[in-house]
Amino acid sequence: MERYQRKTDRQSWSQESMAGAIQEVLEGNMGYRRASKAYSVPQTTLERKVKEARQKKLSSEAAAVKILGRYKTVFSEAQEKEFVQHLIHLEERLFGITLSDLRTLAFELAEKTTFRMSLTRKREWREKIGFMDF
Repeated sequence: MERYQRKTDRQSWSQESMAGAIQEVLEGNMGYRRASKAYSVPQTTLERKVKEARQKKLSSEAAAVKILGRYKTVFSEAQEKEFVQHLIHLEERLFGITLSDLRTLAFELAEKTTFRMSLTRKREWREKIGFMDF
């Protein structure tokens, strides 16, 4: 069987080198171009990450996290495991859980723990959430 070869060079930099470059720029030791060359990271990505770190007051390690793809996860790993255990517990007690019940429970958990959004976005999210998304 053949091994998969990545067809793009997007996000081929390491998080450690990006964190180092962000730290150098934030401390004022280097400019964007010099830091991007020294740490082998894309300059525009470095600029975006530094801007994000300054606005949100993040550490260089937190700002350097890679996020591949368009969607962000709603629940953390611990929340997801807790939710699955709750669903298993309900199933053991012979509650008939439909897909719409599952979506409602997931939305309520997200609303109580992590979500802050407008009412329109909440309604859209509730309508579009699928049980495979978390």
